[in-house]
Amino acid sequence: MNFMKKLAKFLALIVGLRYILKILSENIDVKIQIEKLRNEIANLETEDLENKLKDFFKKYDPKFKDKEENQEDF
Repeated sequence: MNFMKKLAKFLALIVGLRYILKILSENIDVKIQIEKLRNEIANLETEDLENKLKDFFKKYDPKFKDKEENQEDF
């Protein structure tokens, strides 16, 4: 009877440890995905900001168009 209790406790410990490791593994995967999404959002925001700045300068600075055209030649 004592052996059965020890075996049950051991099995419960193994199942508990496997469950905890599974949760930790999923947590790491989620953190990696969050980091990738943050980087993607930052890239999109940067591209959007660059385009808005170019549009602004094209609209209000006639010399900007000339500078931009000269840079494209290089």
